[in-house]
Amino acid sequence: LGLLADERHTGVVRPSSLEYFRETGLVTMNLSRVRTLLPRFLAGRYGISQRCFSIAAQHPLHERASCPTLTAEERVLTFLAGHTAAGKIPNVIEDWKHLPEEFHASGLEVILQTHLFAGYPRTLNAFTAVHSVGVTVDPATLVEDGDPQEWKRRGEENCSKIYGNVYTSLRKRISELHPVLDTYMIELGYGRVLGRPGLSLRMRELCVLAVLCGQDVAPQLNSHLRGAILVGATQNEVAAVVNATKHIWNQEAHTQATAVMQRVFK
Repeated sequence: LGLLADERHTGVVRPSSLEYFRETGLVTMNLSRVRTLLPRFLAGRYGISQRCFSIAAQHPLHERASCPTLTAEERVLTFLAGHTAAGKIPNVIEDWKHLPEEFHASGLEVILQTHLFAGYPRTLNAFTAVHSVGVTVDPATLVEDGDPQEWKRRGEENCSKIYGNVYTSLRKRISELHPVLDTYMIELGYGRVLGRPGLSLRMRELCVLAVLCGQDVAPQLNSHLRGAILVGATQNEVAAVVNATKHIWNQEAHTQATAVMQRVFK
């Protein structure tokens, strides 16, 4: 109404905004549809950035842990990963409420993969929390694809991308620790879970960082800091995820993670 009054006051000749609202049915639409169309109208008519209206951009941590090349939705996904691993269910719920419905499938992928790095209990608790808020994803799209041979192929491909020139030595080392662990790592971890469609490997690695930063696991964090860069993340994006550790976990965890990152980037 304020914008409509402003048009009348300035005398700018344009099609009636109220008429536009009526023609598009904006007045009678549900809230989700209004959230989609209203920012477009205001951007086109008044030059107001659509980013200002992103529900993800309204997240309390967004401005404190922002990065120009990460969308607001991508930042919320990393918050969700960290809070899931930290077991902070109220924060998981807040993250989910700031995640647009069209990103719910991505959010479920983020929670699902967290069991590899933080265990089943916290993953299950996070799933329970977001379902209590509401999940708008067709269950048919969540089915598993592939078979053991395909999971092995995807696992070897993804693991080699993330570990680069140390991939062969990694496989040898894990096999020496326990041959079955190597099979689990490749087929289950990098193939069956991290190889699922619906989320880029770059985004998966950034979320892995958010999970590892608070657990005092320097060797694994070191590997995945390098891995995130190898699969397309920038140093600024990685730094943004690490810097959010003080908000998601605690200051001590942030100090430890920052020290590891500085050694990697040196």
